[in-house]
Amino acid sequence: MNRFSTSRRGLLGAMAGAFVGMLAGPARSMGRIPVGGELSFSLPHDTTVLDPYDLFDPLVALIGSAVFEPVYRQDLSGNIYASLAEGMPEREGENTRVRLRKGLVSARGSSLTARDLLASVERARRSAAGAILQEIPEGKVDRSDLGVAIFRQVEPMALAQALSSPLVVLTSLGSTPSRPDGTGAFLAVPGRGGITLERNPHAARGPSFLRRIRITPAPDLKTSLRSFEAQQADIGWLGAGLHQPRHDAIAFDAGAVGWIVLRTGREAGDWDAPGVAQRLVDSIQPARLAHLGLGPFSSSAVTETWGGPACKLLAPASCAHLVEVGATLASILSRSGHEVELSVMGSQEFKNRRQSRAFALMVDVVRPVGPVGVASLVALVAADDPARASSIVKHPPRLSSFDPRVLARTLRLGVVGGLRVAGATAPSVVMVLSKEGAGWDLGSVYRKR
Repeated sequence: MNRFSTSRRGLLGAMAGAFVGMLAGPARSMGRIPVGGELSFSLPHDTTVLDPYDLFDPLVALIGSAVFEPVYRQDLSGNIYASLAEGMPEREGENTRVRLRKGLVSARGSSLTARDLLASVERARRSAAGAILQEIPEGKVDRSDLGVAIFRQVEPMALAQALSSPLVVLTSLGSTPSRPDGTGAFLAVPGRGGITLERNPHAARGPSFLRRIRITPAPDLKTSLRSFEAQQADIGWLGAGLHQPRHDAIAFDAGAVGWIVLRTGREAGDWDAPGVAQRLVDSIQPARLAHLGLGPFSSSAVTETWGGPACKLLAPASCAHLVEVGATLASILSRSGHEVELSVMGSQEFKNRRQSRAFALMVDVVRPVGPVGVASLVALVAADDPARASSIVKHPPRLSSFDPRVLARTLRLGVVGGLRVAGATAPSVVMVLSKEGAGWDLGSVYRKR
């Protein structure tokens, strides 16, 4: 049974309505949402950094929407609307102007101006959003109004589209991955012992209902389930218990917020070719991956086994989930004369290998860059070949399927499954589904009294 309610905006509206009702009737008719309380659980991911501009950061994919927001947003129908701006971009001669909402303050208390917006756009451009922002020129601040950013010779809707990507969020000038500073419902404080999400009183769309969320790094997929089963945690990640389901658990599944992929690299030789990785993944029977929480997917009639050289399959030590996926894939793909061995390495070396493609096989995460559709193809292609992603943004192909496993058939990576927001909660926790697609709205989660 899923336990979701409306978005935080909807809840705030309901609270306002309840307040009006209180004036006309007894207080017990309010149905008020409690404010306060804490939540604690574990995630099998690195909690030391949170980088909203990183296409490959799994923690941002899972909780980033609670900390960071773009200036514009898209609803499920693809309609773009202003979020942190006063309205849609406006054309004025050769210029297109974006006016930020007055009084915007970051989670760490910095007043936000057009300088912060322009710095955020350039951070995104230098990181993973180059293809998305290729048609967007470098902007400048309006000297007569520090809340206005000016972009020359760009169509207003094209600008709004680019600024609605989750890879192009607004952060303060002082924001860093180890000390992030956004405008979301929470202030994030990363650390080796875990990441704490503190209620952000400056949140542009309203602060969280919870006072605090504590997320500790899990060394494996079992830790969270073990703690939840023993009633030491509020959420069982990707399950309701280790040995048996917790008796009062309430299951939830908010879908995939990213993809776990298998890459091929230069050391794979002839096997480093488009489509190879996806054929390898499609050959695996779903039951052999069921324990990894990657979501349901259909089996394929394709039969492909690893025929490349004996090699190592790389996984980052900081991400226990990827390590377990990598270990499973290595055991499945390995065969006599073509052995595949898991190799776990530090984050920086892993990133360097990804950048240089100095590997044979690698397991990785890719975040979406927009709603399901062509944006799914752009994200996967950007992870494989950024130059090609730029071409796709300029000339979007007509596709008959947006299934990521189909999209990856022309890439040097294969989609193993989804990076999912799923598991079970304690009965006192009310989960809230994001109304903008897959994932949860952590700012609207609350604990019943």
